[in-house]
Amino acid sequence: MTSPLERLPVEVCELILCDLDLAGYRNFRIASRQLHLLSLSTFSKRFFPRLTTTLGSPSLDRLVKISNHQNLCDVVTRLDIKLLTHREYKLLTNIAKVGIYPPPKRFPVVSTIKHEHIKGEATLYNDVLSRKYPQCIVDRLTRALHGFSNLKTIRFRTEYSEPAGWVPVDMPNGDQLFRAKCFTAVFDAIFKSEVQLEEFGMSKKKKTTGLFKRLNLHYPALQFPFSSHPSLRHCFAHLQSLDLSIITTHQGDIRVPGWENGLSHFIMCAPALKSLALSLGRDKHVSEHSAVIVRSLALSCHLPLLERFHLVNSTLTEGYMTAFMARHRDSIHELIFKNCRMMYGTWMPFLKSLQDFDGLQCLRLSLQEGLGSPGIIWPKPKAKITLDVQDSGRSMRDMLENVVAKHSAEANNATADHGW
Repeated sequence: MTSPLERLPVEVCELILCDLDLAGYRNFRIASRQLHLLSLSTFSKRFFPRLTTTLGSPSLDRLVKISNHQNLCDVVTRLDIKLLTHREYKLLTNIAKVGIYPPPKRFPVVSTIKHEHIKGEATLYNDVLSRKYPQCIVDRLTRALHGFSNLKTIRFRTEYSEPAGWVPVDMPNGDQLFRAKCFTAVFDAIFKSEVQLEEFGMSKKKKTTGLFKRLNLHYPALQFPFSSHPSLRHCFAHLQSLDLSIITTHQGDIRVPGWENGLSHFIMCAPALKSLALSLGRDKHVSEHSAVIVRSLALSCHLPLLERFHLVNSTLTEGYMTAFMARHRDSIHELIFKNCRMMYGTWMPFLKSLQDFDGLQCLRLSLQEGLGSPGIIWPKPKAKITLDVQDSGRSMRDMLENVVAKHSAEANNATADHGW
């Protein structure tokens, strides 16, 4: 005999389900076989389009199972891959040695890892740095990506912000190597599965706060061999959004000639890009070498559909930045510069050049002082400017003219090559 709940119309059931959390969904679905089948479609569409995973064995096994499930594999559209630091993997190893779950309170909580998965997740760091790499990641991740037929987005980032103990100039060598090898393994899986993405990112990206929890990688990680570019172009043929977090500092004595072109070659494999966000340093250390990468972008990159460009933690030169923007003047709608400084030239000519960008709707600047400039160029050491056509109801040209006029006196006092 069917219950009154089972006799409800499908539309009424969907209204009830829309306000339930995951625990409520579970209780509803186990009430009867009929309710289980009735709610399967809405359940999968609500809780499975976005999956979060690590690269540990339990997480990869879970991905493979979902990709093999006929009712779940087609609803997955986004995959968030998170990495921990060496310190956190050591913590998981110590918890696994104790073997008590949930672990004793003396151990800090690693929120992203379930208690029953600690033992399996704890081995990832050592596996990646051993002979088990890359098989420990690539094989299962490839099978999972191949099964997600509607996957459009992959975000590859850290679970937490950088530890306070990391020095501003560079991160620990072990974490550098671990991140680079995981990044390579993920792209090996992307190439083998031939998944075509519309968005790829290396941070947790929000429109209002920018890029955070970034997976900062040293620049050699993006220097893909030319033999892999056809695969990269295939997977990025429809890519519309790309954000990358690169560290341009260098601890060695000699850089490989042409090192600055690796990022440009990577970006040019995505000709349909509409949104490009680049972080070229860490928050507490902006390297002057990032200006060389900006120069490479200006000389070689042309993205005819580019609408949004974000540049974070970078140095740049007026001439090359102006040239890069001039190449995209017909398509660009939004510009954001955060924690940037001008090494050569001044900001005023660059701002004046933007007055001719008819399509520019939003401009945000959060800038450092000019390199070597002893004085305050703007009213505060860090200039923060937000110009938004929609919010203000004014044209971008008028707002830029007001900004330039207001600060022209301060700009004229700056040195030609240092400051504004």
